[in-house]
Amino acid sequence: MTAKKTITKHTSVRLFHISLILLKEHIRDTSSFLWTSAAPCILYFIVVRSSNLPYLKQAGWFYAYISANVAFFGFSFYLIGRRESGFTRSFIYRKEPMLYFLTAQMISYALMSLVYASLFYLITKPLHGSYSLQEYTFILACFSTSYLGFTLIGLIIASLPLTFSTAGTLFSLLSFLMLVSSYLGAATVESQHPLVMLLNPLIVSTQLFHGDLALGMVFPPLFMLSITALYLTAKHSRIQPVWSRY
Repeated sequence: MTAKKTITKHTSVRLFHISLILLKEHIRDTSSFLWTSAAPCILYFIVVRSSNLPYLKQAGWFYAYISANVAFFGFSFYLIGRRESGFTRSFIYRKEPMLYFLTAQMISYALMSLVYASLFYLITKPLHGSYSLQEYTFILACFSTSYLGFTLIGLIIASLPLTFSTAGTLFSLLSFLMLVSSYLGAATVESQHPLVMLLNPLIVSTQLFHGDLALGMVFPPLFMLSITALYLTAKHSRIQPVWSRY
């Protein structure tokens, strides 16, 4: 029992230190802060039409977009960049270090995403009244669930044989499509065909914030799928850069 506790403590300490290093690296990325935090706030004040509507009915899509942005263009794109730069091949080519790295990466980006969500709430909520601890807690719970869902998609994208430039083009296209089309789809969610809603993860995520999907029914399976996906990615992920002949 003592040995098991020692191993658990050692694992937790390693994850903490790796997550802290990655978190400091993410904080220094000012461009990420601009596009993930500042841009949605500016867009919200541009497109919001009435402060009389419920806050989450208007802000739900923006929280879903922020979680998708962090999962896709932060978490997933970062993994591809580490692989294509040769970092993965040189330093974390074994399965156990890879699992530590992926777990710490998910934790650090999850914390950053919660910071972005909190900043968005602090900036946009006063337009609709006073702050509410209950509402804020509900938003963070929905946001975490949304982040898990988009992270699963991000892990799939990161496992594809994409070069860094190709991945950048793909993510730029996804970002453009989300900004142009997904908000309109989410704003008219009632008139969307069920199949279209199912194929649009932003609309599905927005329904969490609207209360149309039960949080307790969505979070447990997503959490288990995330753990499974992390393990499978650590075990079978591509180590060699796409451009490498070896």
